Amino acid sequence: MIELLEEFIHETANIYAIAFVIFWVLIYLYVRKPIFQWLDGEIEKISAELNTAHDLRAEAEAVLEDCKTKQAQAERDAQMIVKMAKQQAETMRQHADAELEASLKHQQQMAAERIQLAQNNAVNAVREAAVTMGVELARKMLTEKLSESDAAKLVEEAIDEIPALKKAKGKTV
Repeated sequence: MIELLEEFIHETANIYAIAFVIFWVLIYLYVRKPIFQWLDGEIEKISAELNTAHDLRAEAEAVLEDCKTKQAQAERDAQMIVKMAKQQAETMRQHADAELEASLKHQQQMAAERIQLAQNNAVNAVREAAVTMGVELARKMLTEKLSESDAAKLVEEAIDEIPALKKAKGKTV
């Protein structure tokens, strides 16, 4: 048996096989627990990272949903603003049309009044010119055809009619 053992030890392959088995037995006895603890720690880290990633994803989905809701609300608000702006523009246009129409009526009325005044002034000017011409022609005719005694008589009659003319003029005014 010793011989067998000696023969067994002298074989290099057998020494390597024994060393290999001892190596794995030592690793199993001394390194197994720290390696498993390390692996358990890594598993916990990865699990925590996955949980964090899951939480972040849920939070991102909530933020995305909130953003979609806000975007939809903003679009509704924008449509409402556009609608209100159109209504205000229409109201302003109607108001401007009404003001323009009133202004045009006022301008037409003022123009009609100016025309009427101009016509009255023209009629008065024509009357004055006609009266002046009539007086001038009458004076010319009277001076040429009237004697001094007839002229004095006409002057006296005109002077007597002045109070009656003043009364008539006061009534017409």
